[in-house]
Amino acid sequence: MSEKIYMAYNKIQDYLNSYFAKHKIEASMFDAIHYLYNQRDFSYESTELNWPEEKCSNLDDLYRVLKHISIEITPIIRNSTANRLIKNVSEHSFFNKSQDANILLQFQHDKNQLHKHDYFEINLVLKGMMIATLNEEKRILKKGDFLIISPNTIHQINVESDSIVVCITIRKSTFDKAFFSLIQNDDPISNFFKYNLYSAKQNYLLFSIDINYQLLETIQNIFIQAYSTSSQANIICCSYISILLSYGLQGLTTSTLSAQGNTLTNKITTILNWIKQDSATIELNQIAKKLGYDKAYLGKLIIKNTNHSFNYLRNYYRIHNSCQLLQFTDYSIEKISIKTGYSSPNHYERCFRQLMKTTPTKYRLNKEYN
Repeated sequence: MSEKIYMAYNKIQDYLNSYFAKHKIEASMFDAIHYLYNQRDFSYESTELNWPEEKCSNLDDLYRVLKHISIEITPIIRNSTANRLIKNVSEHSFFNKSQDANILLQFQHDKNQLHKHDYFEINLVLKGMMIATLNEEKRILKKGDFLIISPNTIHQINVESDSIVVCITIRKSTFDKAFFSLIQNDDPISNFFKYNLYSAKQNYLLFSIDINYQLLETIQNIFIQAYSTSSQANIICCSYISILLSYGLQGLTTSTLSAQGNTLTNKITTILNWIKQDSATIELNQIAKKLGYDKAYLGKLIIKNTNHSFNYLRNYYRIHNSCQLLQFTDYSIEKISIKTGYSSPNHYERCFRQLMKTTPTKYRLNKEYN
């Protein structure tokens, strides 16, 4: 079986609704997919969404289009144990190679289970209600609630009847590259992402936003680009996701913000910001002095909360800063190594190769990396 297999979202949802109405218990998405597959209710081609000439002006119009979206089910059909693997999902098995982010509709009446994955997950309730279990804590989300879940956070999502929840997933491994402009900012959402790029902690961010026409239009644009075959679709999709997060900031206040471990998040984020902004010259003892910490204690604190040492994080930012110089300037390798804080071009090239799996020269020449 070499073809990709697709199934319409509404067919799966209809099965889940019917099963719940008949048995008063929930079936899983996997049950629905296998049943429909055995009934030959699938396709080997993805069905293009029939978008109206004008943007959908309200949620009902948008949902009427989105419910016909084609979902690739190939991994579920090919792997008989896929329903068990959902407890620990890798981004490599979830995303297409060309994707840094994706968007889908959460299923209602899906017998979801506690699970975790190594990518970011965003859930936005557009209508109705959703129950999120996060580290054994249940949170009831209503219209306008915006939930960002960090990688490796154990969670469970249950969407109630007649509710509409969009789910955006973002790779952790390429976040710095795909959302470079986002991590330059200093705000609660940007800081949450920056902290959780390196943190081994389980974490989430919950706040509320207004569901308005501009937001629905942005969501529509994310869907259009996420399911487009255009060579630029991934870049445009990530740009629209950044816009969506910016809308979230407009209505975000301290009273609407709920983050697990928020005090620690702010402290580590501040440290990461300092390392990022001054990676060429910053030293651990400088940060320790600013915070009034012992240098050794601070080093352990950074490792405990990011899973990386200060030296690793500083080198990480140095290399990524050098990538910008390689792409957008004609500076020599020697000049770039000096500007980014390395003692010699050889030291720089060695560090670059360890992190980027290629040399600075090849990176500059190879468009695949840029």
